[in-house]
Amino acid sequence: MSSTTTPVEKWNSRFAGAVPHNTDYYLKCLAGGALACGTTHTMMTPIDVVKVNMQVNPSKYRGLLSGLGTLTAEEGIRSGALKGAAPTCIGYSFQGMFKFGLNEVFKDQYNTLVGEENSIKYRGLIWAAAAASAEFFAD
Repeated sequence: MSSTTTPVEKWNSRFAGAVPHNTDYYLKCLAGGALACGTTHTMMTPIDVVKVNMQVNPSKYRGLLSGLGTLTAEEGIRSGALKGAAPTCIGYSFQGMFKFGLNEVFKDQYNTLVGEENSIKYRGLIWAAAAASAEFFAD
């Protein structure tokens, strides 16, 4: 009488949900992070330029709206209000890409590491640890 046992597959959080977390999923998270952070930070560039000008020359740039008017009148939109927009877009796109993309990778890794039951029990801690890990590498 020989009994054969079949090995029990270890639970993997990557494939536990309705949407499997495969390479395509992670690439979408990377792209979403780049798009979200790159566009939002680039849209805020004119406000940041005016803020810096208000700090450097407070008598000339007294407020946000009047500062935007002064800036665009004297330097134009491209060389004035959008000063630094390209590096801002590139830098924050990469930062967002890694922050959002790696967050999903770390969540899956940590959930798999602690197992199915503990991944539900300690969800908040796991998500916080994943976010901190992603932030470490993104910044």
